[in-house]
Amino acid sequence: MIKSNVNIEQPIGEFESLKSISIVLPVHNECKNLEKLIPDWDNKLSKIDNLIYEYVIVEDGSTDGTKELIKDFEKKYSIVNLSSHLKRGYGQAVLDGINASNYEFILCTDSDNQITVHSLIDNINLLPKKNYFLFGARSPRKDPLHRIIYSKIFKVFHKLIFKSNLEDPSCPFVIGDKKLFNKMPQKLLLKMREGFWWGFVGVAIKLNIEIREVKIKHFKRTEGEAGYSLFKMPGIIIRNIIGLLIIKFTKL
Repeated sequence: MIKSNVNIEQPIGEFESLKSISIVLPVHNECKNLEKLIPDWDNKLSKIDNLIYEYVIVEDGSTDGTKELIKDFEKKYSIVNLSSHLKRGYGQAVLDGINASNYEFILCTDSDNQITVHSLIDNINLLPKKNYFLFGARSPRKDPLHRIIYSKIFKVFHKLIFKSNLEDPSCPFVIGDKKLFNKMPQKLLLKMREGFWWGFVGVAIKLNIEIREVKIKHFKRTEGEAGYSLFKMPGIIIRNIIGLLIIKFTKL
């Protein structure tokens, strides 16, 4: 079941009981973005009563000083450092971060500063209390035009095979209970080499896990590379179509 565009605004306040969340951040050559992201997030989250949190930073073969920055951050912040000399890929990085998380809830998001801490704060009182994932919908989306066009076209195919009515099924802003994340078959999730969250939605639908969607603000990338080049898009499209079909027709 999918509920799209659920946008419930609630003020930040003191939780009635202690809440804990692991923030999973896949990272590859994001030194300049990460050095801004972690202090900003920590400054805001530290002001929320009865919330404990950690950053699970899944560093993935970076060569730009990201590894060294994370080591410095470990002295100041609550960080699980999953650095790797070899590049494992986005999907595996997300799954490694989920597996290493220590807290009740998990937020998976990207480390490129296109999604800020305010998206979590705006929805902090909506931490899922039952069997559903909370997905973000980037509004408006601030990516290169070719990526936006690809997503719009691919969403038609995704909706056709999974009956998905999500506005933004590829959004890297996903919150859920760790127990719910652990129900997702990881081998099947890895069938999507580049479009991990497209596949994640498909698997959730196959498992009859509800998805709720909230609008989040998206920002233009100011540092680093903005995703895949136009030249690589045809191959990505073909691989993602194959991956979604495998997910669709694999028996669970």
